Amino acid sequence: RSSDLKARYHDEKKIIKDILRDKAFLVEVNTSFEDFVTVISSTKRATTLDAGNIKLAFNSLLEKAEAREREREKEEARKMKRKESLFKSMLKQAAPPIEVDAVWEDIRDKFIKEPAFEDITLESERKRIFKDYIHALEHECQHHHFKNKKHSKKAKKHHRKRSRSRSGSESEDDDDTHSKKKRQRSESKSGSEHSSTEGSEKSYKKSKKHKKKNKKRRHKSDSPETDGEREKEKKEKERDRDREKEKDNEKDKARQR
Repeated sequence: RSSDLKARYHDEKKIIKDILRDKAFLVEVNTSFEDFVTVISSTKRATTLDAGNIKLAFNSLLEKAEAREREREKEEARKMKRKESLFKSMLKQAAPPIEVDAVWEDIRDKFIKEPAFEDITLESERKRIFKDYIHALEHECQHHHFKNKKHSKKAKKHHRKRSRSRSGSESEDDDDTHSKKKRQRSESKSGSEHSSTEGSEKSYKKSKKHKKKNKKRRHKSDSPETDGEREKEKKEKERDRDREKEKDNEKDKARQR
């Protein structure tokens, strides 16, 4: 039963296609089912056709029309993309170069004779492509500016890092030098303290020795060395006393005369 229906649908679909070809009618994406039935019913061959098969045939032909339309749109988009690309190249190669603040109406006349200009037939499309080009140009300028800023920041950061590391190493060197000098000073100080201690001890011992010698010398000079000398001094003193007495006696005699 189902195989019979399929076979009948295949045969009736062929009849429908023949009728459409004879009538030069093509089913498009916007074709209504009512228009389709009107064309098919205009011939005697349609009297034996099943209404369900007519509907199925219409749906099948409509799907094919939609597929064709999608393909056509894709091809149209590809063509348009090529045209847009050529139009943007034309804008890019303009001399003098187009600035980001340019207005289409002010520069339009430069490109009238260009093939890329003529390929875009709608003025609204030309304006749209121009706006897209300016937008891309602005983005490029911002990106370039941001990149330069980022690069300069990076360079500054790197410079700071380098100077910091340099100063750090210098401070380490200074610390090393400082600690070395400190050690040397402490060593020299301890050495000098040691030598001065030794020197002071030596000088103390020397002065002590010298004092002892002087004491001995003074002791010798103050006290006579022998008994003979002491006796001699005693006699001289007695003689001096006798001389003084004689002088006194002579003075008395002279007064009495």
